[in-house]
Amino acid sequence: MSDILRQDELVYVAPTEAPPPRRPPALMVGPLGWLRANLFSSRTNTLLTIITLLIVGWLLVSTGLWALRDAEWTVITSNLRLLLVGQYEPSQLWRVNLLALALLFLCGISISLWAKVTRAVLLTLIVVVLVMIVIPLGAGQLPPPSIRFIVPPDSEPAPLVFVGNAGEPVSVLVEPISSADATAASPVFVGFIENTAGLSNSRSIWNDVKAKAASGALDLSQYDLAFTIKLVDTAGETIASAEATPENPRVRLDAALPADGWYGVIAEKTDGSAGYAWVRLDGVQTFTTQSGDEAERIERYGLIPDTICPVGVRCRQVAERDLRFEGSRNLATYLSVQLVPFLNAVILPVIVGALIALGGSWLGYEVKRRNSVVKKTVSRWVVLAWVALLPVSWFVLRGIEGAATLPVVPTATWGGLLLTLVLTAVAIVLSFPLGVLLALGRWSNLSVVSGACTLFIEVVRGVPLITILFFAKLVVPFFLSASADVDQVIRMMIGLTLFTAAYIAEIVRGGLQIVPHGQIEAAHALGLNALYTTRLIVLPQALRAVIPAIMSQFVSLFKDTTLVSVVGLFELLGIIDFIVNGQQQYRGLQREAYLFVGVIYFVISFGMSTVSRWIEATGVGAARR
Repeated sequence: MSDILRQDELVYVAPTEAPPPRRPPALMVGPLGWLRANLFSSRTNTLLTIITLLIVGWLLVSTGLWALRDAEWTVITSNLRLLLVGQYEPSQLWRVNLLALALLFLCGISISLWAKVTRAVLLTLIVVVLVMIVIPLGAGQLPPPSIRFIVPPDSEPAPLVFVGNAGEPVSVLVEPISSADATAASPVFVGFIENTAGLSNSRSIWNDVKAKAASGALDLSQYDLAFTIKLVDTAGETIASAEATPENPRVRLDAALPADGWYGVIAEKTDGSAGYAWVRLDGVQTFTTQSGDEAERIERYGLIPDTICPVGVRCRQVAERDLRFEGSRNLATYLSVQLVPFLNAVILPVIVGALIALGGSWLGYEVKRRNSVVKKTVSRWVVLAWVALLPVSWFVLRGIEGAATLPVVPTATWGGLLLTLVLTAVAIVLSFPLGVLLALGRWSNLSVVSGACTLFIEVVRGVPLITILFFAKLVVPFFLSASADVDQVIRMMIGLTLFTAAYIAEIVRGGLQIVPHGQIEAAHALGLNALYTTRLIVLPQALRAVIPAIMSQFVSLFKDTTLVSVVGLFELLGIIDFIVNGQQQYRGLQREAYLFVGVIYFVISFGMSTVSRWIEATGVGAARR
């Protein structure tokens, strides 16, 4: 009777067909699920998320508007060489370029051999290069901003000098200054104002006029404006001229330049005339005074002729260093004035560097496709190239005494990013093996060795880095007279190396303590001596376990190199003070300069962190698996 079912019992019968597939709820999985679980899991989290997004959005919008409208990035474009290499001999910059290309080639082939270049990375690189090419081409069609200089009643302004090419249209407009213009709360114009070094420049005069007009000490309506404005060519011949009078205060000159060369705008005061007026120049591109650009300009246009700028007269130029942008920029002005000069300065090095890196990557990819013997041989040569890169770079950058091809370039002239990278690379390469030896010495059973290493580590770790650097600069020559002639850059390298080695030693000592003692005993039982046990058993595990901490210390070392500016070296951060405080036209532009340097530090630090994660994934991860 057990096999007979009662009528009131329920029996499940499986369907003949599988049920239709159902997707999981959209709010439970994927990006929306992550947002709901992490940012909007409760009312409190939702409120905090919204507040945070509003604050971050406000900061981004404010920073973006400031960077586009108000920031003056010419402090970067006009001093790019100083920021990169300091005062390194310009005629020997090919050495820096050669080493940079070698480094990019090794990076490209190393990534292909030991890592992987994803399609997203290649596409991003191609898009960035294309954007850097397209933006200057498009922005080059935009009209340049106006350039103004002031005509005061008590002196005759020097000529405004510029370069132009045949057929280019330019216009000169005289704009008399009224009381309403001077007392306006915001600038009545947008563009460049002549701002040459010294007190008698148009910007300082304009500020004085505004202050007097606002206080009532100056009534511009009583001034009588009268002067002649002329546009002259290289030979001093007048191309166009007009006279501004009280009856006709606004005059305009329009002309097409007859030939390539220097031109000038000259304002000649009439006897007994008085008044303030702007002379506005349109259709002219500003230029930089960097050594390379200036040499190219002299080769093409020659020197400024005496017919325009007589000997002993300091003429006004449309050089970026002698101008100051007033008013809020729009996007077109930002592109043509701020971004394009920077892109024009870096586009060629970026394209060449990208091609070299891609060439190395392609070579590594082709080697990787071959048999293991070829790959192993090439890998060894690449490792040897990396090992030899540092000493070779030192001799190439500094030069050799008496050599004609590589004359000595004193390290006192090194600066900017070059000095920062050199200090970081030398300190990393030397501090790592020294730190490992110190850790092994402190870990050893020899009391004398252990005590000496412990004393060194604790003393160095208990002293600020700036003290170590001052000790290397001042105290060491006092005790060792032979070190008085040692280069200061080398002293800073020694100080940074010793300081970093002490911290690396403690990091490695922490890794040594995680190796089980039973493995060491097993190695001894197999007949391995202490050297082989340490090299084959202990160190591989200890170093792999502390890779993140070691790379974090190296990132800190890269940022700590800024302290060498205190002892008189102009590395990347120290060169900013040299630029903004040593050149009057860049005073007040610290925000732009420090922001640019901060972006460089972030990019390099992020790259070092990325390498750390890759090493950890291929090192620590492999050990754990």
